[in-house]
This record gives sequence, structure tokens and C-alpha cells, in this order.
Amino acid sequence: MYPTKILLAAPVVAVGAIFASAAPATADTGGNFATIYSLTDGPCAAQVRSSVHSPAYPNAAGFTVETTMLGVDACHLDVTLNWRNIDTGETGAFTQTANGPGMWMTPGRSHIFYPGFGRFVGTVSIGPAHFPESGEVAFTVEPYHD
Repeated sequence: MYPTKILLAAPVVAVGAIFASAAPATADTGGNFATIYSLTDGPCAAQVRSSVHSPAYPNAAGFTVETTMLGVDACHLDVTLNWRNIDTGETGAFTQTANGPGMWMTPGRSHIFYPGFGRFVGTVSIGPAHFPESGEVAFTVEPYHD
């Protein structure tokens, strides 16, 4: 026979596991894209880390880019977030231009963009040869509420 304490604890642990694993009913807040390795417009090679998140500002989302560019002369790299509104089908793009060589990150509030309201998916595109593809990140932009 099992001790009484174990028999009483089992239902409590099971209920706790159910509530701990239940996902909250909130909108997607975004996340990180895959790290991309790329050539640049100029004599550099770049490592690109980017993310999209919401809310970044009332009624807005944010697209941040960080790069490390190794090279011998000035170079730059356009990193574009391509987004699609799942609810309306509307599409758009938002580009950040990284400069190198050296480390670069999105300055100040320049990461904020206004795609409208709804549920979105985003991917990152880079013009020069690169690998791997960024993958897709979901995010939601909702109207600001006081």
C-alpha cells in the first residue's frame, strides 16, 4: 500500500502541472529571428541578429538589428523586415541600414514602425549572399488602451 501522504499529493501535483502548462490568453509579442551570416555592400562579412516585438510604443511594433561586421573598409547592409497582416492580408516592409566595419545596433527610436493593427508574421531579408533564412516570427499590434 502507498502512504496516505503520497495519495493526497498526487492530485495536487497533477492540477498544478495543468495550470503551469496552460498558455496565457495574450497576443504574440514577437521574438528573435535566426542569426544570419552575410556578405555586405562593401568588403565586409556580417553576423546579423534581429528581432521584432510589440508593443514597442503605443500602436506600434519594433524591429531591432544588431550586426558585427568584419572588414577592411567601409561597408553597409540593408536588413529588411517583411511583414504580413494575417487578418487583412496587407503587407509591408521596414528596413534598417547597418554600417561597418565593427559593431552596429539600431539607434534610439528608429526601430519603431507602424504596420497597423492586427496579427502579423514577419521574416527578414538581406540582399547579398547569406545563410540561413531568418524564419518567421509572429507579433500582434493592438490599439493603445489607457
